[in-house]
Amino acid sequence: MAVQHSIDIFASRIGTPIANWMFAIAVLVAMPCAAQAAIAGKQLEEATLTPHLNAQLPLQIRMDELRGGTAPLQSWLGGVPTVWILADYTCETLCGPAISIVSSALADTGLRAGPDFRLIVVGFDPKDSVAQALAMKTAQLSTRAGLPEQSFFLQATAANIGFLTEAFGVRAIYDREHDQFAHPAAAFVVTPDGRISRALSALAVDATSLRLALVEAGQGRIGRWTDQVHLLCYGFDPASGTYTLAARRLLLAAASISVMILGLLIGLLVRREFAAR
Repeated sequence: MAVQHSIDIFASRIGTPIANWMFAIAVLVAMPCAAQAAIAGKQLEEATLTPHLNAQLPLQIRMDELRGGTAPLQSWLGGVPTVWILADYTCETLCGPAISIVSSALADTGLRAGPDFRLIVVGFDPKDSVAQALAMKTAQLSTRAGLPEQSFFLQATAANIGFLTEAFGVRAIYDREHDQFAHPAAAFVVTPDGRISRALSALAVDATSLRLALVEAGQGRIGRWTDQVHLLCYGFDPASGTYTLAARRLLLAAASISVMILGLLIGLLVRREFAAR
């Protein structure tokens, strides 16, 4: 059974965020270790992610799409916030589940694929064929919320892939023996003008965090006014790559408001007493 179909069935029973977390844990435990056989532990440590937040993507590099289009990176942004995943189209471990989890979370955000966001997947390996990229898209991408029409699986030359990974702060290690890439599983949220806004865990992202990241990247042009309120109440946790409730900020705001109200009441009482005298 395809990974995406399994997630959808599981999510319908226990809820999508919990399903994604549990599925990610199951994949991490059960994933094959073949790639590690040809890559030493020290080399695996070099597969790192150093997010370059607010950095500009190389807008002029040309990229090819499965349906036959070739255009500069800027053209694929579509004037809306985008979510980017770097993947190996022949990956046998985590790339497929990462696409499944992120696309499922996107379908649950309540935002509209197309007017509000696009999903863009880029292949690490320029040797991968269109058929291999299409097979991954068909097997892993959620079919809900119009995602297939607004998801673009791109390919590029080795040089242009290098420019892109450098911009995102991703360092991948190539395993020649198995023709696989060891790399961090991340999802990047990019602003409409091509700046990196957030880096999220592709295996643990939830719909709420992804929606807030897209609203933030859209600079108020998408979402509802309530989303702007939520952005004030939530903080971004760089350790986990997700948005978390900023309880301290809320408590501080509540305490400040309470002090102001108390001061106002005391002032009114004092004024009344002077007026009575």
